[in-house]
Amino acid sequence: MTSTAAPALTTDTDLLGIRIAHRIMRRDARLLAGLAAAWADGSDPLTGRRRRVFGAWIEGLCRDIHHHHATEDDVLWPVLERYAGAEVDLAPLSDDHAALDPVLDDIRATFTVAAADGRVGPLAERLIHLTDLLDEHIAEEERDLFPVIRRYVPQAEWAVVEKAAQRGGPGIRYALPRIVDVATEEEFATMTASAPKPLLLVMKLLLPRYRREKKVLCL
Repeated sequence: MTSTAAPALTTDTDLLGIRIAHRIMRRDARLLAGLAAAWADGSDPLTGRRRRVFGAWIEGLCRDIHHHHATEDDVLWPVLERYAGAEVDLAPLSDDHAALDPVLDDIRATFTVAAADGRVGPLAERLIHLTDLLDEHIAEEERDLFPVIRRYVPQAEWAVVEKAAQRGGPGIRYALPRIVDVATEEEFATMTASAPKPLLLVMKLLLPRYRREKKVLCL
């Protein structure tokens, strides 16, 4: 009689990618909210190229958040339901996702208005609101879901979720430089240990433009 070994489960190290993704979203939302507030009170008018970069970063952030949550709804949630079942209640997090999409659409619309006629107050309010929503949602997700993932989800299934997360959204031009920016040296070494050399080269090539944009914004 032969026994089949249980599949290896997802580890905390395996979850580093999603932790970094969460950190990027929270960092950019907070940065953009602060810039919008300064624009609204007149202390920093964000003129010319800075305003164009600001708008591009808003669009990237909105696309990133939407894609991240769509991947969770469409890919991660079914995996959790299959392996964890009654051990996890996904309804509150799904409700958060549904509530966030209109907020993202509203931010895009209010930026267009602000750029056209200078009514920046609503944009600042919505970005501050987004920052608060993300902080609460991500804290809840990492607190409640990550232990369940580590306890029940096989590594192979988590790899499928990560592959889905890497497809679509704002793309590698947006994601790769931000990973370098927010990860610690140890985290970056862990994430890139088995990365293909062409990907690392692309990351290196994308960094200068990202750093120029960030410098333009953060005068």
